[in-house]
Amino acid sequence: MEFYLIHHGQVEEQGRVVDPYALALTEAGREESRRLAENCRRWGVQFLCASTLLRAQQTADIIAESLPGVLRWDLQELEEMSIDDLVGEFITSHLISQWPPDQVRLGCERLWGRVTAALARIEIYAHAVRLERVAIVAHRRVINLLLLNWLGLDWRSLDTLYFSIAPGASCKVVLDGNVTRFAWINCVNTD
Repeated sequence: MEFYLIHHGQVEEQGRVVDPYALALTEAGREESRRLAENCRRWGVQFLCASTLLRAQQTADIIAESLPGVLRWDLQELEEMSIDDLVGEFITSHLISQWPPDQVRLGCERLWGRVTAALARIEIYAHAVRLERVAIVAHRRVINLLLLNWLGLDWRSLDTLYFSIAPGASCKVVLDGNVTRFAWINCVNTD
C-alpha cells in the first residue's frame, strides 16, 4: 500500500493570530495545490483523506477536481492540534504558540490518539475495498505524527525527531509487509 502525505498549500500569514484554524490558501498555495493535484493524478491516488480545516479542505478540493470519482473522506481527526485537545484543562490562549510546554505536550498526546485512530480506520477501509494508493492532506504536526507511527515511535519523539515540512510538500510512504519505505517526492526549497 502507498500513502502520500501532503502538507496543505501556503496560507495567509496575517490570519495566524486572529484565527489560526481558519487560514485560507494564498494564490501561491492554490498553485502548490494544483501541482499536488497533478502529482496525485500521476500517482493514481484512489482514496483522498483530508483534515477538515479550511486550508486542507481547499487543497483537497483542488486535488479532487483532478481525480474524478476519487473516494474522499474529510476527517476531523486529521485536524491540527487545537484548543479542543485541552478539554478539561485550564487554557491560557487559543493560540498554540502561547501554550506552556506542559499544555503542548498534553495537546500532542491527545492529537496522537486522534491521528492514529484515523489512520487505523483509513488502513482498514483501504484494505477491505482493495485500495492501494491513499493521499492524506493534513498539517505539519499531523504528518510528523503519521511518520513517527510508521517509524515505530510515538508522540513523545516529537521532542527529538521533527520533520520541517514546507507547504505543498509531500512524502510517499510504501508499506510492503514488514518493510516501510519513505521518499520525499516534491519538497519545496525554503531557503
